[in-house]
Amino acid sequence: MSKMNSLSKALEKVNLNDAAPSSSRKPKPQRIRRPKNAPVEPFRFFDLPSEIRLRIYHFVLFTPRRRRTLRTTGNVGASSKRNPPLSPTSHRVALFLTSRRMHNEASDYFYSTQTFRLFHIQDYSRMPTIRAIAPQYRPSIATIELILGSSWTAPPQEWTVNRSLGLEEMVRIRTFKVFIECDPSHPVFEGFRISKDYYTDFAGDLLNEVLSKLPNLEYVEFDAWPSVRKSGALMKRLMEEVRAAGRKIAWGPDRGWTDHDGEEFSDDVYGIKAHEKAQEQAKLEKDRLMKAQEEARELARLNGFPPPQTLPLLSSYLYD
Repeated sequence: MSKMNSLSKALEKVNLNDAAPSSSRKPKPQRIRRPKNAPVEPFRFFDLPSEIRLRIYHFVLFTPRRRRTLRTTGNVGASSKRNPPLSPTSHRVALFLTSRRMHNEASDYFYSTQTFRLFHIQDYSRMPTIRAIAPQYRPSIATIELILGSSWTAPPQEWTVNRSLGLEEMVRIRTFKVFIECDPSHPVFEGFRISKDYYTDFAGDLLNEVLSKLPNLEYVEFDAWPSVRKSGALMKRLMEEVRAAGRKIAWGPDRGWTDHDGEEFSDDVYGIKAHEKAQEQAKLEKDRLMKAQEEARELARLNGFPPPQTLPLLSSYLYD
């Protein structure tokens, strides 16, 4: 008991608010005050790491105005969905004109992050095609795409692969994107197309020429609208060209194709056989009902009954 009393007396003397010994107290950080008249040294932007500089370029190049801006990249293919909205033209021009070094870095970042179309199509895209891009920027381009299916009766004359495209200079491209809007070899185009294989041969030859020009290409990524079948004539020809050129095939996100979906080997390319089978079954059912109707009428006549008015009910009753 005496020990408890002595312990309680000792605790009463302890003050939690007592300051710690000076040896264990952490010194408060001293705020450095700059003299009022001291000169302000300029900030050296290029002393920043390259990762931070690229992030700043992204803010300047791809931050649109506060109000909602309309997309200007069209509505078909990867260029319409993956290209970030652009900042005002004045911001981009000011960035490119700051200095030669900043122009080189910012323009390289800009052209390497955009998806440019090989040829123009009529979907109100304001982005330039690769033929309209200055030659000095071609080595920076990393992604281009070809959109097929447009103008399938008469492709534009400028859809030709020649030196003006500058494909040989696009050394950064590893993946070439191909988006198919429609396959004119489908029977639904019968009577409107020039011939069944006209557009298929045109698109296959065009892809063959592009593949022969890109120096470091590894993959061709296919994507399409839902009506396009991998087992159709157009896709089969395109895949043959890719494999003959020694390139690998990849699949885009929209159509949902994979390497193991089996669609390429389907024997019913456009569902025609299934449609014909359904029509045949419908014809057999119609013939059965007509035969049942005749039998029901003959039975009613022999028994002096009035002609049946509800054929399905009477026929099902007779044949139960």
